[in-house]
Amino acid sequence: MAKKSEKKEYKKIFISWSGENSKAIAIGLKNALENNIFEKTGLECFVSDIDIRSGEDWWKRIHAEVNKSRLGIVCITKENINAPWIYFEAGAMIARGLTVIPFLVSCNNGILRDTPLSSNQAVNFYDLKSFYNMINTINYTLSLVNISKSNLEAIARKGYESLKTTLKQTLDELKAMRVFNINYTYPTEVRNISINTLYICAPMSSIKENEYYELREYLLSIKTKLQRIGFTEIICPLFDNSDYNHFEGSTTAIINNFKNLKKVDSMLIICPNNGTSSVLVEIGYGLALCKKTVIFHKESLPFILEDAGMNIAHIFTRHYSTYDDITHILDKDGKQLFRINEGE
Repeated sequence: MAKKSEKKEYKKIFISWSGENSKAIAIGLKNALENNIFEKTGLECFVSDIDIRSGEDWWKRIHAEVNKSRLGIVCITKENINAPWIYFEAGAMIARGLTVIPFLVSCNNGILRDTPLSSNQAVNFYDLKSFYNMINTINYTLSLVNISKSNLEAIARKGYESLKTTLKQTLDELKAMRVFNINYTYPTEVRNISINTLYICAPMSSIKENEYYELREYLLSIKTKLQRIGFTEIICPLFDNSDYNHFEGSTTAIINNFKNLKKVDSMLIICPNNGTSSVLVEIGYGLALCKKTVIFHKESLPFILEDAGMNIAHIFTRHYSTYDDITHILDKDGKQLFRINEGE
């Protein structure tokens, strides 16, 4: 009868990271666990950047390390919460049946909401009790040391203080960081951007009645042209408002316009004068969301906005005298201006 092979029980933790600060945390945690808290127990912590040799097949190595590990820790900061790599590695660990612990530094549990790790019990680095619970889980899962609860807690506290000292510069940087997160930008219910979609911003109440009708007629006339350039959806408040003397209230405008602005990938702005404050608000909103932005202005723009058109890749600004000037530029350079067909 063939002898049944025994599976080797590794004392190994897989530590996942993404971004330089998260990497520093992963390396610091590895050193604290191996050389301080669980010293001389045979514990090994795998961190990809320092444990994979140059030229080695990284995916093969990561796959092997996940298979050897019995527990995983994912180092999460405000700057990497949307990084695909940490969820890729976390998914691989979960698929192998590992206990996966989100290790939060300078962010709270709410940051995991609507992420694949939202149901995992997280550890807040700045909560000593939470940190100790992680150490206790590691010890229980890997059977590392056989000591009393109070002794393990004392060792964990000492390792925690050492880790805080080691990571002081990283921790200070994270405390001072305020990271833009598109999921939290108004309106929060809009989470997806549609490719090759366009929002047209143009003044309404701030221009004269005859100018309003002339502008509306022009925008309606180039709608087909914009579709030929490659836009599958074109949204413009002027399309739906044929009466200069009737405008939707400001609250309705904010609810509707900003929802549409957030979901498109491109903006076309027509600025016939300098008094179009509502258009400038929409421009600022669109630029903050990195929309592909083309601005045609008849009078001068605020200097920093005009300068942005010369220095920021996704912004294009051009002076025009008549609507024919805009038409000519769109005919000649429309696809290039909006980077249609670049797969963005």
